[in-house]
Amino acid sequence: MIRELLESGSPIQIITTIIAFMLIVAALLSLFFIIIGGITFILSAGQEDKIKKAVHTIRYSIVGLIVCFVAFFAVQWIAKLLDIPFDLTFSSIVDLMNEIFASLQ
Repeated sequence: MIRELLESGSPIQIITTIIAFMLIVAALLSLFFIIIGGITFILSAGQEDKIKKAVHTIRYSIVGLIVCFVAFFAVQWIAKLLDIPFDLTFSSIVDLMNEIFASLQ
């Protein structure tokens, strides 16, 4: 899909794929840091500084995840407002994720 897109895709399709890929990376990083914050919280052993650090990590990761979803809907809304044929849906993002993970195996 990516090779075909780069060879014969329109600029809007390429930009759509890049935005989808960046949303995937941002969401995965947010989830990764939520897990890191949880592990830090568990291993804090009651130390105030470590607990604060873990809570901040989890809080900012959740904010980052929310920003990812808001960005997705903002891009959809702006494209619809400007009448740009921008086809970015959750199913296209999931298809891109499946293709990326399949190419890694």
